[in-house]
Amino acid sequence: MKRTVVAFAAAAILLTGLSGCGTQERDALRAKVATLEQQLTQANSDLAAKESELTELRGNLQTAQSAQAQAQAQINSLNAELSRTKAELQKAKYPAKKIKKKKS
Repeated sequence: MKRTVVAFAAAAILLTGLSGCGTQERDALRAKVATLEQQLTQANSDLAAKESELTELRGNLQTAQSAQAQAQAQINSLNAELSRTKAELQKAKYPAKKIKKKKS
């Protein structure tokens, strides 16, 4: 946006100054204005492409964050299941130790 304003301001200044210039100077200034307009068009095109790329990357980031959250939830669930299984294993070992001691 700032580039657009600067380019149009430069073009306006150049065009208002044309009245006191010779033909060669006028042609040079018109060529310069045309070049600046082309650069502005290219800059706007590049900006649009970058904005599109940014939108795509934001979508990819959101997808990755969602997948990460799901994976973390699964990890938490598996850790809880592992803890329960370890506790059950401990309970199963404890009575087995008492039975062995009584037989001895």
